[in-house]
Amino acid sequence: MILEIILIGGAVVALAGTAATALSSIYTVREKEEALVQEFGRYVGTTKNPGLHLKAPWRRVTKVTSALSEVKENLQTKTKDDIFVTLPIKAHVQVEDSKRYVFDSNNPVEQLMTRISAAVKQLVSSTEFAELYSARETISQRVNDSVGKEVFDLYGVRLIDVIVDEPHVGGDFQERYNNVKASEMDRAAARNSAEAEKIRIIAEAEARKESMILDGEGIAAQRKAIFDGYAEQFNALAQKGGISPEHAQQLIMVAMTNDTIRDAASKGNVILSSNGLPSTLADMAAVEKAIGGVQPGKPKVARAAGG
Repeated sequence: MILEIILIGGAVVALAGTAATALSSIYTVREKEEALVQEFGRYVGTTKNPGLHLKAPWRRVTKVTSALSEVKENLQTKTKDDIFVTLPIKAHVQVEDSKRYVFDSNNPVEQLMTRISAAVKQLVSSTEFAELYSARETISQRVNDSVGKEVFDLYGVRLIDVIVDEPHVGGDFQERYNNVKASEMDRAAARNSAEAEKIRIIAEAEARKESMILDGEGIAAQRKAIFDGYAEQFNALAQKGGISPEHAQQLIMVAMTNDTIRDAASKGNVILSSNGLPSTLADMAAVEKAIGGVQPGKPKVARAAGG
């Protein structure tokens, strides 16, 4: 009886050991996953096909995901104008060489972020705080270009992109900074308003100047036309009408005075003249008397004394 129990127990243990050995010889590879196989600490191969696989019981399997993953860090750094900021950084990475990732580096993700952070710090240190917001995309691209090949060669990791988020500063500093920027904007607005007013005044002065020039040219042209007309009339009176130059000039002066009064009165203005009405009438009577006896084409002949 005791012997039977011992034999049965041995058989159970043997079966259990066989089952355990069989189970240890089976492993699974999932989608976007790779299995690194080692034998007594030595790398012997990589399994990339998803599904069930068999191995020798003494071989060890290490699995590595090949899916896209995200690594984050809140980087503490300083700008060119000595302002301390916190920059949230995200790096999207993907393992492409799982053997190098596992066996050729120690804590590859941590080392990768160390290199990315160092590159970001170097670029931020040459950028002023006011420019940091608009320069984030440029910084991200330059970090990707400078670090991408390096981390692939060292860790077998493909750096897909680096995202530098908005910088954060202390609340007190942010308020002070906003106040400074608001003051600068107010000063700029005041300068712009003053410049606009200056431009307006200059433009108005230039417009007045041009208007006065045009008015002067118009008046000069008008005067020339008037004087040409009067000259023509004077010549007609003195040469063809048989009137003496003195009387012709007097007649032209009376006509010019009347024309001036007529033009001014046509605008509804009140005319104040230094020449009295009797004087004007006397001038007109003198001219009429002078030309009354003269017929066109027949000059007036002066009589000799005693004739």
